[in-house]
Amino acid sequence: MRKTIFITLFIFVLLLSACQPASTPEVEAPVDELVVEEPTEVIEEPTAVPEPPAEPEPIEEVSQEPVLELIGPDTTLTFTMADLKALPAREGMAGIKSSTGKITLPNKFKGVALEDLAGLVGDLSGDMGVNIVAEDGYSLSYSYDQIMNGTYIAYNPVSGDELKEHGALTAIIAYEMDGKPLNVDMNGNLRLVIISEEGNQVTDGHWSIKWVNKVEVRPMIMDWVLAVNGAIDTQIDRASFESCVSCHEATWTDDVGQVWKGVELWRLMGYADDAVKHEGWSYDVKSAKAGYDVHIVAADGYETSVWSDDADRNHEWIVAMLVDDQPLDEKNFPLKFVGTGLEKKQMVGGIARIKLLVPAIGDTTAEGLVEESSPPPLDPADTPFSIIGMVNTISGFTEESLRALEVVKITAEHPKSGTAEYEGVRLSELFDLVGIKAGATQFVITADDGFSAEVSLAEVLAIPDCLLGFTETPGKFKMVMPGLPSNTWVKGVISIEVK
Repeated sequence: MRKTIFITLFIFVLLLSACQPASTPEVEAPVDELVVEEPTEVIEEPTAVPEPPAEPEPIEEVSQEPVLELIGPDTTLTFTMADLKALPAREGMAGIKSSTGKITLPNKFKGVALEDLAGLVGDLSGDMGVNIVAEDGYSLSYSYDQIMNGTYIAYNPVSGDELKEHGALTAIIAYEMDGKPLNVDMNGNLRLVIISEEGNQVTDGHWSIKWVNKVEVRPMIMDWVLAVNGAIDTQIDRASFESCVSCHEATWTDDVGQVWKGVELWRLMGYADDAVKHEGWSYDVKSAKAGYDVHIVAADGYETSVWSDDADRNHEWIVAMLVDDQPLDEKNFPLKFVGTGLEKKQMVGGIARIKLLVPAIGDTTAEGLVEESSPPPLDPADTPFSIIGMVNTISGFTEESLRALEVVKITAEHPKSGTAEYEGVRLSELFDLVGIKAGATQFVITADDGFSAEVSLAEVLAIPDCLLGFTETPGKFKMVMPGLPSNTWVKGVISIEVK
């Protein structure tokens, strides 16, 4: 029985095993094509992000227009800015002391030395010099000794005191200041400056010329000094006189057609007619009106005299340094007094001194009477027009008092309304009358309706025909400003404030 059961179970196990499916062997798929996989490129991360390439420095555009004319005895050369920059350059520090004592501290300038420029048109000998000319006609001469040896007076840039000893000084035609091209609006393309290695000295302002466009190498006249004696004593050297002529040029034509050029006698009187040094417009009108003798003295001792009231703002009495644009002959050199109404014997040549016999306060006249003082200025509050601010004498004016001055008639073009005739008093005449204080640079014109305009003092003084004009209504005035914007032609003017 047990045997039967065991056999039955064995057969059952065999039958069960036969019913299980056989395991399928793993067979690789057939390869139709051989595929070669490209290796994956591994990009390494940079250790730092590279900076973008720097933009190239902008190339300075240098004008190819001529900026300087060099005139020699036998040849004339012209230079573009590129031409000048191709010449050997000089660099140094330059500052100035003005005639009023104002110090402009040194800046660094770069340019071409006058010595090097002059050498391009021939050797500079001891009897030669260089005349510098600006675009507006201002000119000044530099001697051989100044150009080659730097014989200028130098001053302490802090105190303004003259230095007994100073470093080498060199005149250059500068085209750069502090590493940049000059500000054309302020200096022009070129400017003459006197440089030194260190910024520890400055020189007289008249040696520094803006807007230079011409250099003339020519025979040099001798240096000289004019003494002016009066309430104070002063000396005017050749360069200072030339500078004065350039700013206040006056001419007179004689009966044979010769044109004499210099400055009016009354301007020179302003150097010594009172105790105020010549700073701006220091001419003393009241003193001139009160009256004193003015003696013009030649180097050989010959002299003549004129009355101060006759010389007062007389534009036809000239102390001349040129005739027909040439230096005076040996007989008259360096200066000659000429003008309308003078007798021949009064036209003194070879002038060495001008003496003003200005009376001290309280002096009496020859008749024993106390010298009559000038009338006091009118109170601005009681007049239709006044000049106030930085002036020696704040003054009011009526039309009557204005017409007592020199009245001129001119033809001028208004920027908007065209050309017309005008009558009035020159602003320069009024400023001379009230006396402008040192340091003044601007003035403000105010109208009766409250409108005001600010104007550059130097710009107006450079235009002789700027007027305080009369109108058809007595006591009403207007500005006549040839060459200036229309907003400066103010109507209904009631005051000018100097600032």
